[in-house]
Amino acid sequence: MPTYATIATAINGFVMDVPHSKFVRYEHIQIYPKNNPVTSNQKWAIVISGDDVGLPPSESGNPLCIDIPHSTTKSGTLVQLFPLDKPGGAPNQQWKYIPAGDNLNYIASALGNDLVLDVIHGEGAAGTKIQIFKRGDRKPNQLWYVDPA
Repeated sequence: MPTYATIATAINGFVMDVPHSKFVRYEHIQIYPKNNPVTSNQKWAIVISGDDVGLPPSESGNPLCIDIPHSTTKSGTLVQLFPLDKPGGAPNQQWKYIPAGDNLNYIASALGNDLVLDVIHGEGAAGTKIQIFKRGDRKPNQLWYVDPA
């Protein structure tokens, strides 16, 4: 069974957010102040080893996940919501934590440990999009707190 969590940037504590709760393919993910109480557009399912039991289906029938379009490894590519390509997801839909100390993590793509989720330009403004980028040395825009929701 998945664990649900909020994922907050080390920049200012804003959380990963689906804009306007628009759960559709190709929707870009942003950071936004955490709602109180936390709403579904700010809760993320943490799934271990392809166990997608209990995840809500999307319009395609498969659950939506954080996806790197076309499996590109080019820094600056915006991540998006997209239906799982197969149980457990394709490599461009798989992520892992790399501990960075102080309860912070890089969230790295299965396409490469040096390719991590990154808040564009280190901006902390509400609505700033999330991209993939080459991992830096403890850059706050690449470090995340994962808190059970």
